[in-house]
Amino acid sequence: MLPTNSAVKVSFSKSIPTDVNAVVAFVAQGAKAGALKELSAKERSAVGRLLAAEVVSGKAGELMFDLVDAENGKGKLRRVYVVGVGPAEKATGERVRQAAGKLARALRKHRMQRVAVTLPGLKTVDDAAAAEAIASGLLLGGFRFSEFKGAGQKKEDESALAKAIEVTIVTDASNVGKAVERGVIIANAQNYARTIASRPGNVINPPALAKVAQELAKEVGLKCRVLDEKEMKRLGMGGILAVGGGSATPPRMIVLEYRGPKSKGAAKPLLVVGKSITFDTGGISIKPADKMGEMVFDKCGGMAVLGLMCAIAKLKLPVNVVGILSSAENMPGSRAYRPGDLLTLYNGVTVEVTNTDAEGRLVLGDALSWGIETFKPSAVVDLATLTGGVVVALGTTMAGAMSNNDALMKEIQAAADVAGENIWRLPVGDDQRDQIKSHFADIINAAGRQASALTAGAFLSYFVPRDDSVPWVHLDIAGVADIDKEWLYYTKGATGWGVRTLVEWVNSKA
Repeated sequence: MLPTNSAVKVSFSKSIPTDVNAVVAFVAQGAKAGALKELSAKERSAVGRLLAAEVVSGKAGELMFDLVDAENGKGKLRRVYVVGVGPAEKATGERVRQAAGKLARALRKHRMQRVAVTLPGLKTVDDAAAAEAIASGLLLGGFRFSEFKGAGQKKEDESALAKAIEVTIVTDASNVGKAVERGVIIANAQNYARTIASRPGNVINPPALAKVAQELAKEVGLKCRVLDEKEMKRLGMGGILAVGGGSATPPRMIVLEYRGPKSKGAAKPLLVVGKSITFDTGGISIKPADKMGEMVFDKCGGMAVLGLMCAIAKLKLPVNVVGILSSAENMPGSRAYRPGDLLTLYNGVTVEVTNTDAEGRLVLGDALSWGIETFKPSAVVDLATLTGGVVVALGTTMAGAMSNNDALMKEIQAAADVAGENIWRLPVGDDQRDQIKSHFADIINAAGRQASALTAGAFLSYFVPRDDSVPWVHLDIAGVADIDKEWLYYTKGATGWGVRTLVEWVNSKA
């Protein structure tokens, strides 16, 4: 079973189970307790008291509870939680997801075991979408990377981690069951991506990541191919080989193929490529020691691809998709590549190395050009924790996007909007390509601080057809791939950003 590290399990029912020790009402501002028909009279009264006392008003982020006698008696008390989703007219699936994430953290803190949740009854978000968002938010908010908790942990903490919170979403709407199932699948896939992203460099290196991908393929029914260093040398993949040359563990090009049921077998696939640097020291151009440990998250582009492939296989979407994880460990050493080296990548483009810490674009260049030639995709998306420049430009709440095709860009934007993941389009064109011209080779791999996110995208544009015959979008996720504090439905560490957007995009092509 794939590891997800979530302390929450979500199911669906048409009535509130009798053995729950808490019930939850999601409410918008101005909501009335009487509308919560799934609750008992006592529970509606408790919600009404909290609203009347203005302890809660339905504002986004609000959460409070009251106590009532349990319906099954025996002197037991049941908690009644009220969780705000904000103004009803502005409510979205993402707002509901965020509220559910806050609830998950509260349930864990309060050591709840069995919980029933009712839907908010919003006009702007139908019951199915609300149920999917609640399931998603609960599972994402319940994530805690606990695989390496050991003997230093208190016994009571260990016991709490081992117990999953069982949450039942309650409604009699006929289409909610499938929506809950979809939300669970996608959120579990995102948590799976977060789990592998969180594993440290002494556990996940390129060969180990290849084994993880093979295990995924076996469990969900994907085809998996792994190119080792000998095969990549034969193919002329000078970028990824250079980046991985300084490490004791060799690089790997990991290919996952999904053939959708009812899709035409020969139909051109969608291609999704992820940067998967399992640890990045910067190489010879070594990074500062401060926060270098966070470079375990330099593989998060590839982890989004893992999550996507997991989700679409379980959802059985009728689309052909190929996912490539271009994986290396960037280390200094006697065999490491150097500033001044001249490299030839798979498609014949030559690169002058000016900074060995601009390694992600080198491994992506080989993956993009080889993947496009091999699979002849109808469209390509790549994801990478590529530049600090995108964080300077856009901060830590949105990813930068660059594209050679307006139609594909609109598709990705629409998918991100549905998924609740923010992106902002940045320019890439001849001005940026001129910045990376080389005196000794075709291009340089780093052109300095000015427009660094844009020149990185311009570099990648050399590895998709220059006639723009293949639509391509590049997503620089450096600012959103991991966080250093609790936020929304995320805890400190990897976010799994991109899984939901990619799933929505693939689904839109079904």
